[in-house]
Amino acid sequence: MFARHDIAKLVGTAIAVAAVGLTAAGSAAADPTDDAFLRKVSADGVEFANPPEIIQKAEVVCAALSDGSSPARKHPTLDSSALTPREAALFMADAVQAYCPSYADLLSR
Repeated sequence: MFARHDIAKLVGTAIAVAAVGLTAAGSAAADPTDDAFLRKVSADGVEFANPPEIIQKAEVVCAALSDGSSPARKHPTLDSSALTPREAALFMADAVQAYCPSYADLLSR
């Protein structure tokens, strides 16, 4: 049988472990680049419901550009019928600005 002090230690340990778990999860700050990108896309009027998905799509844009795809070829593949051509162009420009600024000159061609 547990003594009172053993139960108190067990409860105290459980509370400490739970507090560490909550602190670690709550303190995981978002990436500043991601935050800036999401603010810019939103300011440009591009609607999105799932921030991780739109960040992933932005990274796909940069990966395609690094593989040699031209922006003109990547633009239609954003596979989002919810984006107008203007929104898709803004999205691509914002993605490049945030995640792969070395490809910015490709957008001006």
